[in-house]
Amino acid sequence: MQFPIFDGTDPKVWKDNYKSYFELYSLPEGMWITSATLHFKENAAKWYQAYKQTHTLGTWAQFCEAVEEEFGADDLRAAMNELLELKQTTTVEEYTTKFQALQFTIIMHNPHYDDLFFTPKYTMGLKEEIRNMVELHLPTTITRAATLARIQQGMLERAKDKYNRGIAQNRQYHPPKMENKTIVPQTSLWRDRQLRDYRKANGLCFSCGEKFVSGHLE
Repeated sequence: MQFPIFDGTDPKVWKDNYKSYFELYSLPEGMWITSATLHFKENAAKWYQAYKQTHTLGTWAQFCEAVEEEFGADDLRAAMNELLELKQTTTVEEYTTKFQALQFTIIMHNPHYDDLFFTPKYTMGLKEEIRNMVELHLPTTITRAATLARIQQGMLERAKDKYNRGIAQNRQYHPPKMENKTIVPQTSLWRDRQLRDYRKANGLCFSCGEKFVSGHLE
């Protein structure tokens, strides 16, 4: 099992993961702070270097309190504001994932919020064409509301596909344009025919054009 890394995000999750690790491997509590801080990264590592210059490490509980105060003091407010402003802009699935991530963060800091609070907030954030159907069923849990939203999303997508197929089938047929080909007159043949007719009308030889006189050419 890899030792948990802490970079300054979700200190409550960090605390529970570390405690579980220490208990799993039966590490003495006197070594918890040293072991934990060896796996601090980025801002968390820099904070620890600054913190120990002016503070004694004390007990594990005191150290965890300092970590949570530094990195998690604003987590609840920030998550609450983001949840209240969250709106569906893509699929129901993506919206639900974002909403639940914020929901779990809020509950982690304050377990008194329940489905009675979260479900109406979830429903209000849905796209209007989905929200209207979900509200008709008065869901009481996020799970139920999300299921209804996915069903409505699927119905809307099928209706849209059917409409698009109908448009494609009703498009007017446009026959291919025919190219206007210019007929090139057979000028040589036309001249030969005219010459032959002229010689015939004037009693001339078809071959040389000389006039016939008494059965012979002049």
